Amino acid sequence: MLLLKAFPYVRQRTVLQRLAHVRSRTVTVFITVGMLTLAACNSNPVITATPGLVTIQTAVTCPAPSAHTAVTNPPRHFTAAPRLTLQDDVGYCAYIDTSAGIVTVRLRPEYAPRAVTEFVDLAQHGFYDGLTFYQTCPAASGPACAVSAPVALAGDPTATGAGGPGYSVASDRVVGDYLFGAVAMYGPDPARIGSQFFISRGDGSSVARNYDIFGQVTAGFQALSALQKGTTITWIAIAITAPEP
Repeated sequence: MLLLKAFPYVRQRTVLQRLAHVRSRTVTVFITVGMLTLAACNSNPVITATPGLVTIQTAVTCPAPSAHTAVTNPPRHFTAAPRLTLQDDVGYCAYIDTSAGIVTVRLRPEYAPRAVTEFVDLAQHGFYDGLTFYQTCPAASGPACAVSAPVALAGDPTATGAGGPGYSVASDRVVGDYLFGAVAMYGPDPARIGSQFFISRGDGSSVARNYDIFGQVTAGFQALSALQKGTTITWIAIAITAPEP
């Protein structure tokens, strides 16, 4: 304050006002930082529900897979769509045995009856036995990745992204999102489904819902994470279980 006595009164007031303003801003910054720190330490993360999760992607788990043998020289081409009729009041589980381990999928015919019918019929004929996951996305080379999300593509005997079982049928209305473990039909035309499918290996919830989601992985997440381009599908087995609650 001795220094301020050398200034005229007006300049003293200006200096004091500036000092007070700086002190006030400093206190405000400390208070704000402290409040943010406390909020970060004491609050729990807010989890918001994703549309569709209360339906297809809250599937109950499947029982452990039973012994299964791959079909030798399975058919790769059909002249017509299957006439399989799914049973009512039951549940369906699929077990995808790969060179990386078994991935267990709860199928949801109540939301995607056409897709589940296609998948179950082809699996029971051994169509998928011996095929590979021909692409993992995103990818810089190889078959095109129409889905801008981390997925593994399979079910194409030609491994080009354009093959199928020799027929296609209209897809179902899409229910759910491409979250981790979602299983969906795939193909050049999302309005038609055949044998190709993909499994989401990450969060693809931002992807437009064009591809028919028909199941959700409930076990075998380590095997799912290990899927790579060229991973072999040894066999796919289908089990009938109790229905969804």
